[in-house]
Amino acid sequence: MNRRKIITWTIITVLVLAIAAYGAVYAFLNSMSVAGGAEGYPVPVDKVNVLTIGVAREMADTIMLCSFDPKEKSVSIHSIPRDTYVKRNSSKTTASNKINASYHKDGADSVVKAVETLTGVPVHYYVEVDYKAVEAIVDAMGGVKVEVPVKMNYDDPADDLHIHFEKGQTVSKGEDIIKLLRWRKNNKGGGYAEGDLGRIKMQQEIVKLGIQKILKGNLVANFVKLQAPIKQYVKTNMSPKQMMYYITKGQGIDRDKITLQTIPGKSDMINGLSFYVPSKEKMKTLFQGLKEKQD
Repeated sequence: MNRRKIITWTIITVLVLAIAAYGAVYAFLNSMSVAGGAEGYPVPVDKVNVLTIGVAREMADTIMLCSFDPKEKSVSIHSIPRDTYVKRNSSKTTASNKINASYHKDGADSVVKAVETLTGVPVHYYVEVDYKAVEAIVDAMGGVKVEVPVKMNYDDPADDLHIHFEKGQTVSKGEDIIKLLRWRKNNKGGGYAEGDLGRIKMQQEIVKLGIQKILKGNLVANFVKLQAPIKQYVKTNMSPKQMMYYITKGQGIDRDKITLQTIPGKSDMINGLSFYVPSKEKMKTLFQGLKEKQD
């Protein structure tokens, strides 16, 4: 009888602790979800498409369309250059035709609409972060080791930004990772050989390294470690239940099934302004698979 009681109480204790742990995670997820949730957004059927928006100076500085297939355990990430040309109602082409300016109009929702129009792919949720969020998350992860691809010497006293790295140097702290993400050119000119596309490749490399680090071990436990910076700096229209569902579904993703690429197009001058002009035909082929999965 005593043995039976011990087993019974052990089971009850484990269940109580499990419920308490779930409750704590749920409360944390609830704290970072914006009011209203994903009301008005399409409901995912197969793949789930999440738009990640990195905000700086009231502009969408980094835009990535992430698609997760729970069945295939695969993730595809498509970077959209900040200078990507998008059509507006006005007949005159101005800086507002750059997709990063969409954020200034109505926040994340405006960027979502612009990306849906551009790609033809339904966006189910968005995640909005700023540089403070990235810095805090990287440090909470214990750092992310990245090799500096080129010599970087840039100073912007007005923004208190000072970037000084040697080619081949390895950095890992959050503040240094942010500098890699922000660097575009040196004080005396010269930047990535591919211009802003080189910067996007650096962003993709950092994102991939971050994902790989989070995927090591227990995904839910690793995610909980990041709760402080995420709660403070990240905004999303996903509900706690939705976040918990996809976090658990993401357990066991093979890093080889994470692909990153930039939408096809080319740099061009329009009305004296520099734009990244997408290729409509190549875009149609690239995103056809995502749209078919939603039918």
